[in-house]
Amino acid sequence: MSERPEPGPGWLLPAVLGERVLVRAPAVGDESALVEMSIDPEVRRYIGGPVDQPTAEGRAARKAVDPRWGEFVIVDRVSDTVVGSGSLARKRGPWEVSYQLRRAWWGRGMAGEALSLIRDWFFTHMREDLLIATTQRVNVASRRLLERAGATHASTFEQYGLAQERYEFHRATQPPT
Repeated sequence: MSERPEPGPGWLLPAVLGERVLVRAPAVGDESALVEMSIDPEVRRYIGGPVDQPTAEGRAARKAVDPRWGEFVIVDRVSDTVVGSGSLARKRGPWEVSYQLRRAWWGRGMAGEALSLIRDWFFTHMREDLLIATTQRVNVASRRLLERAGATHASTFEQYGLAQERYEFHRATQPPT
C-alpha cells in the first residue's frame, strides 16, 4: 500500500516547477481552460471524445473548487496560462498518469516537461516503484512523448474495441532531470 499526502487542493503544494511549466492542483480560475479541453474533439480524440458543454462546465467547476487527490493542471510559467491537465490515479491496478494539452499549445514540449515533472514528483513522494501510462496505439505523438520521458513499452491490449499501449516508468531506471 502506498502512502500519499493528504487529499484535497493542497496535495501538490508547493507546485512543481519546471523550466517552462509548473504543475499544480486545479484552482478557481482554471475552469475555462478545463472546459476548452473537454469539448475539443482533437484534444479528446484518443481519450473518449469530447463531452457536451454542460458536462464540461460541471466537471471543471468541481475540479476548480474541490480538486481530488491526483488531479493537476499544467501552467505556462511565462503567461500564467493553464495549457493542460491530467491526473495520477489507480485505474487499472498500478498508479497511472494521464494528461492532455490544449491544442494551441501542442508541439512546444510542455507536455513532455510536465510529464517528467509529475513522474519525478511521484517517485519522490510515493512508495511505489511503478507508474504506468496508456494510450491508443494510433496515438503516435503520445507514444513518442512517453518514450522521450523515459517510459518503456510494456504491452498491448484491447479496450473500448481499440488497441491500447501500456507504458511503464520504473523508479530505478528514471534518468535524472
